[in-house]
Amino acid sequence: MSMMSVAAPWQVPVAEPATATPPHQPVDRVDFAGSRSTYWGLMVRGAVLQAVTLGIYRFWLFTDMRRFMWANTAVDGESLEYTGTPTELLIGFLAAIGILVPVYALIFVGTLELEMGSQLSSLLGFAVLAAFGQFAAYRARRYRLTRTVLRGVRFHQTGSAAGYALRAMWWWIPNTLTLGLSYPWAVANLERYKMRHTFYGDVAGQFVGREGVLFLRGIPIWAAIVAPVVAGLSAAAAVLDWPAVTQALELDNGFMDVLVATKNFGLGMGLVGGGIALSVFMWVVLYPAFQAIVMRWWLSGLRLGDASAVSDLRIRQYYGAYLRFVLYVTVLAITFAAIAFLATKMGATGLLMTKMGLGTHAVEWKFSVTTGAGIAAATGVVGYVLFMLAASTIFKVVIKFRLWQVAANSMAISGLATLANVRASAAPSFAVGEGLADALLGAGAI
Repeated sequence: MSMMSVAAPWQVPVAEPATATPPHQPVDRVDFAGSRSTYWGLMVRGAVLQAVTLGIYRFWLFTDMRRFMWANTAVDGESLEYTGTPTELLIGFLAAIGILVPVYALIFVGTLELEMGSQLSSLLGFAVLAAFGQFAAYRARRYRLTRTVLRGVRFHQTGSAAGYALRAMWWWIPNTLTLGLSYPWAVANLERYKMRHTFYGDVAGQFVGREGVLFLRGIPIWAAIVAPVVAGLSAAAAVLDWPAVTQALELDNGFMDVLVATKNFGLGMGLVGGGIALSVFMWVVLYPAFQAIVMRWWLSGLRLGDASAVSDLRIRQYYGAYLRFVLYVTVLAITFAAIAFLATKMGATGLLMTKMGLGTHAVEWKFSVTTGAGIAAATGVVGYVLFMLAASTIFKVVIKFRLWQVAANSMAISGLATLANVRASAAPSFAVGEGLADALLGAGAI
């Protein structure tokens, strides 16, 4: 009997129909015991060292992040272990750059030699880099799995990264044509491919999440985002003077002038713009809910041999993290703006004092203005870098740490005892895939 209760469309039910735990199997909880204050200290130190080393320390920071998160995540009292090293990440990144530079050069040279238009060349470059991004994501996952150990047994991944990239790229077509309605089928298909090539020792994984379940959970969110655009276009179509629009389109020259002068043209464009703005607003507001729905659906679909997972993740936990992040970044932005304002005022006061004492010191005044402009520009660049580092640090703690914590603590695993006799297999993977993902996608993800 299904435990799914009738709820508001954006709410997640107590349990997925396909992932209920059989009553005769013992259930083990996943526990995350990491301290947020300790993680704050780790991230702040990492941000400072990144600034000092001009970003090189990021490979050490990513390694420290993963070791912390893995070590504080326990399955039936046994903690995960991350065995990757920062040197591997650095070498993988450099190797990836060596691969990508010739690719960029070939795209550029091909564009010039074939005399393709800028739009076609941009499309080709985007397609090539998008395919590389999917390839890199799969290889990066392989690297992280082979560096993840539980009870002395290593995870690993087989399968073709190129095959996965082609599969992912193909799904872009129906996703685009359906305005995202086919997303549940796309993500389920890709997750099944990844999980059937995922192993814990010699035990294979699988993914059993149902597309229809995700579709029903997500369709209200999809409608709330798409409806404003459709309504804006429909309202604009209703108020426009279509005979005048047709006449404007028939002109060889000056059709834009005629079109703009068409009755209600401004009103129509305002309706379209308003619909788009409302759609973007709804996307921002509903994104945490959608992310929580997808995460719970994904966690509840994971299987390793006879071991199965189920999650009771709540949407409010995601909203709490994102609202806290918005609050922290707002305070940070106000603080930086106040510092910039005070610095500008102090600089202007100094220049004014120099100007008042000009007399025979005209050359001195010119030098002061130039120097002041240079100092202001340098201060702006430094301030921007510091702001982005601070915002990134807040994101890693307030969003990524919190979402990992709530996702881990929401999980229960049944049949875990069936994994007691797994045999270790496979060797660690080279980090070039991780480096490709880092170079292409800015992969600082856990």
